[in-house]
Amino acid sequence: MHPNKYNEKFQQALAQLNPEQLAAVNKMDGPVLVIAGPGTGKTQILAARIGKILTETDANAHEILCLTYTDAGAVAMRKRLFEFIGPDAYRVNIYTFHAFCNEIIQENLDYFGKLSLEALSDLESAMLFRELVDEFSNDHLLKRFTGEVYYDAPRLKDLFSTMKKRKLERGNNECCR
Repeated sequence: MHPNKYNEKFQQALAQLNPEQLAAVNKMDGPVLVIAGPGTGKTQILAARIGKILTETDANAHEILCLTYTDAGAVAMRKRLFEFIGPDAYRVNIYTFHAFCNEIIQENLDYFGKLSLEALSDLESAMLFRELVDEFSNDHLLKRFTGEVYYDAPRLKDLFSTMKKRKLERGNNECCR
């Protein structure tokens, strides 16, 4: 742990936790599952748990993996952790699930038989959405009944993009080890 200003902030945060939250923070062995709604202190609990692990074990910051569902969650986690442990917060591996999986794939491209991965081209994206539409049953809500069956493919792409953005705005669930 770094200078006392971090330790003081960390101790204040621990003092504000209820017994269930404190139990999650104090559990040193194995994973902890925190299920709670938005704004209930999940980020606080997980940041405190990481701080506790770093102050009470021989674990190093770079040995900890913290996964969140959203970029906003990752930023909030890093900020909260910085308040508790200082600059070591930047050594903790904090990722969204997507970013973590992407890094694993990028580090193991040979396993996938690739030399590099690139984003889909517009043509590849259009073909992918056509394949998606083809997989819909004829009575599926997202499939046109008449006319050009692929007409709504660009709208589907926009719909999925909007759904992803909404998830980023709403979700703030994290899990860490």
